[in-house]
Amino acid sequence: HLAIPAIGLDAPIVPTLQRSVTVGETDYYQWLAPDEAASGWHTNSARLGEHGNLVLNGHHNVFGEVFRDLENLNAGDRILVSGAGVIVAYEVTNVMIIPERNQPVAQRIENARWIEPSVDDRLTLITCWPYESNTHRLIVVARPVVPDEPSRPAY
Repeated sequence: HLAIPAIGLDAPIVPTLQRSVTVGETDYYQWLAPDEAASGWHTNSARLGEHGNLVLNGHHNVFGEVFRDLENLNAGDRILVSGAGVIVAYEVTNVMIIPERNQPVAQRIENARWIEPSVDDRLTLITCWPYESNTHRLIVVARPVVPDEPSRPAY
């Protein structure tokens, strides 16, 4: 489950699918956003509670518009992801808008690095932007919130 209080988002998370796209003579894979009011988990990304990059996508202007207000997030906003009795809190660190449509393949591959597996622990949310044309990608990166260490007595 995905909850972002700052923008009133409260939605289920479902596994999402890929489709093959051929550009020139090269096949690439494109993640599909769920055609429902849900965020889609990229199944090659980290699972909740695992180390790595947990990637979720969603539509912003159709099928429930689950990520419609993602652009209104700010650094420091909290994101809660829960499942199987685990709740992980994340804090937004980056909100980026990058050109996608009609960009050279090399640029699109560079853009895709944000949704690739990683060694650092993070949550990445991705959707299209702007609302009217879908020419860009809106990417939100959040880091796990480390709970405060219990206070220790001074000696």
